[in-house]
Amino acid sequence: MKIIVAKNAGFCPGVNNAINKVIELSQKTTKKIFTLGPLIHNKDVIRTLEERGIRAVEKISEIKDKKNSILVIRAHGIPPQLEKEIIDSGMDFVDATCPLVKNVHNVITKYVEKGYCTIIVGDPHHAEVLGLKGYAGANCYVISSIEDAKNLTYIEKANLVAQTTQEEDFFFEIVKIIKDKVKELIISNTICNPTRLRQKETIEFSKISDLVIVIGGKHSANTNRLYQICKNISKRAIYVENENELSISDLKDVNTLFITAGASTPNWLIERVERKIKELTKKENIFINIFNFISVSGIFTGFAAYGISYFIYANIGIKPDLILSLSISLSLMGVHIINRKIEKESSERDIKNIIFFKYRLLIKYLSYLSIILSVLISLKISLKTTLLISLFSILGLLYSRIKSIFKKPLAVKDMFISAGWAYMTCFIPLLEYQKTNTINFYYLLSFVFISSLIRNIITSLLQKHNDIIISPQSVLYALNEDKSSIILIFLIIITTLISLNLYNSKAGIFLSFYYLFFYILIKNKKIPDLISSEILIEIPFIAMILV
Repeated sequence: MKIIVAKNAGFCPGVNNAINKVIELSQKTTKKIFTLGPLIHNKDVIRTLEERGIRAVEKISEIKDKKNSILVIRAHGIPPQLEKEIIDSGMDFVDATCPLVKNVHNVITKYVEKGYCTIIVGDPHHAEVLGLKGYAGANCYVISSIEDAKNLTYIEKANLVAQTTQEEDFFFEIVKIIKDKVKELIISNTICNPTRLRQKETIEFSKISDLVIVIGGKHSANTNRLYQICKNISKRAIYVENENELSISDLKDVNTLFITAGASTPNWLIERVERKIKELTKKENIFINIFNFISVSGIFTGFAAYGISYFIYANIGIKPDLILSLSISLSLMGVHIINRKIEKESSERDIKNIIFFKYRLLIKYLSYLSIILSVLISLKISLKTTLLISLFSILGLLYSRIKSIFKKPLAVKDMFISAGWAYMTCFIPLLEYQKTNTINFYYLLSFVFISSLIRNIITSLLQKHNDIIISPQSVLYALNEDKSSIILIFLIIITTLISLNLYNSKAGIFLSFYYLFFYILIKNKKIPDLISSEILIEIPFIAMILV
């Protein structure tokens, strides 16, 4: 079976913006957070938000303690009359209306002020259309079918707009019908570009597929519309909310399978469906399962730490101390796995988490065994080194409590991780061999710290583009994507300059160019899946053993 996954599937920018705003709000306030209606039409995402204390209400009257609550206006937008009601209530609110929906509001207002009637092509009961009608006023018509368009009475002058997630072919069919019914017609094609790209791709691949699987909430209008498109042009199409609705019978006699999803479906849910399909068709074997376990467990992080240690020795002219490098790697790996376990217990149900929890007991024992072995091995080196490694292990185990001390946790996680890697892989070895009083020591310490920070930012970018909620302790969360990208490029330049001053500069230069290339792939949406990315991110550090 050939499996094709839509490139334009996953959260649209408007949904992504709304989710980011509400998550950011949950980290900055102690007030109760409510959304006016479900933030998005996806049960899995809504459940994740509810676990964070973010709940939906249909009316503001449902919120009793308005002084200690914040209301979030979802991406669909609301009528101006309702916005005024919220303001008059005195309750704090955050407007997460999609900028493209706001644009439709502005287009409608512009022509209403000039005396134009408003014609909206869309679902009359959809939240976005209800908001558009509020801006249009009484002189407004909503067209949801060809019949509605044919029944439209003669109008002197009108402005035609579309629900942003409307099917474009349907919109232009309506234009053909009503252009003779309106003397002066302004055509405002307000269908958003993400919708156009999603629909274009869906049409292209649905035509050549034996089966199309559309993923999304059953109450999502844009996903329903996507499903109707697929149903009309493909041999067979099915509509699922998640992977649990799939069975082996759905995949019978399928040679080419196309997977697409609505604007409110996260990428991590698409990956779950893809994995279920591979399981049902037995496309996974024991070797793939072993690879998945090694990837999500954090074992590759241990190899990465060993690679950096090797790199440090190469740059101070000393034969690699295999015992010390092993002790350092085991400690870093153990601490990394334990903190990863804590994070995954409160994050999305993405494919990595599903695999992680499948092996959680084995991974738990692996993490503690790694730390114990690290301390025992370090006893063969010196008491000083044992104490330094033990100190890191203790602080690493207490990290989740330490970070809660910071009331404004701006990039705390990324900074702690980078400092920890510099301390373990650079400071301890150079202190052991009395090489801390040289300029090379500061070059190497800076290189490891900055390289780790680059790695952390790349990881956050990859998570964001897979619609995973970003840690509030990350650089990306603190600065937003554009500023973080600028910082990333700057840091890559710095690592390149530092590398030129090191004895073994090849490994450092390779790391800089590798991460620059990886960043370009992410920005161009040519991103690897969540499991493969685990090892791909660690490759520059592991490769230091060879370069």
